[in-house]
Amino acid sequence: MTGDFIRESLELHLFWARIIKEHLIFLESGFMCKDADWMQEADALKCSFEEILHEANCLADGKVGIEVMKSGELFTNKTLKAEQKTQELTCIPINSQLTVETMSLHPYMGVGMGMVPCEQEIAEQVYALNEKALACACNVYEFTDRALKAILQCCITSHNFPSLYEHQMKETEMYMKQIRKLQNHQYTDPTCHMVEMQMFWDHIMKEHAEVISHLLDPKEKAMITRADHFAQAYEQLLNQLGNGTVPDQSFRRITSETIRVTGEFKDFKAAGTDAILCCQLRSLILPLLADHVLREAIHYLRILGLPLPEFKGGKG
Repeated sequence: MTGDFIRESLELHLFWARIIKEHLIFLESGFMCKDADWMQEADALKCSFEEILHEANCLADGKVGIEVMKSGELFTNKTLKAEQKTQELTCIPINSQLTVETMSLHPYMGVGMGMVPCEQEIAEQVYALNEKALACACNVYEFTDRALKAILQCCITSHNFPSLYEHQMKETEMYMKQIRKLQNHQYTDPTCHMVEMQMFWDHIMKEHAEVISHLLDPKEKAMITRADHFAQAYEQLLNQLGNGTVPDQSFRRITSETIRVTGEFKDFKAAGTDAILCCQLRSLILPLLADHVLREAIHYLRILGLPLPEFKGGKG
């Protein structure tokens, strides 16, 4: 349906375009002063995703699900402050007006999409936005891969771990995959989709916990222990999922446990973000990075809260 294509595309960009542009801020902040060309390229790519997010904002008013708008995955009550503080600390320009735009959007209230004036015209604009976002995401993936190779070959250095580059590339790949599915009108079996999402996001959450542990000051022993606990919890969940073929009853139990763990991890991230914004936590974590990983946990929780399909087993 055209309405679903419009809504799903715009929800995708409102979440992922913000995530990718923030990836570029984190990469730019990690390069050395001598590597100004790398910093400039990261900033240019950041600007391209600011354009994507602005275009999504312009198209999205009244077309995005209320559950997405209210979830906290697009912005939290900390995002604006985190952006402002990160810009102050790094001198990297961050367009906070985009956050204000997203916060001002009205959700889709259930009126049939067929009643939206010029629906076909909007669908064409969204299709074009998808193509533009896909091309930009491909450029970001190539840049991140090139930077990682330069770091691993000791041509340049960075304050960011090489694993962070790999982590960002995984997320960029997922974004591109979801855009391609929308452009090709591919509808994944809901069972396989839910398994795939859990395997993907469990890996992402595990890596968040590992990086948080390593970016905390050694004196923050309690927080480090807690972060290590979450890394172990997601490792166990991934082991239970195995290759993605699990019986119905087991999958529902794993999903229930994943919701519990992710809810606790979300609360841990929120508390850490508050502490960083109040300058009460010793770490190398930028305020916007703290809010960034919080939003990803909230996004995952919303996915986990979707009704489970009649599960028959299968690979994710």
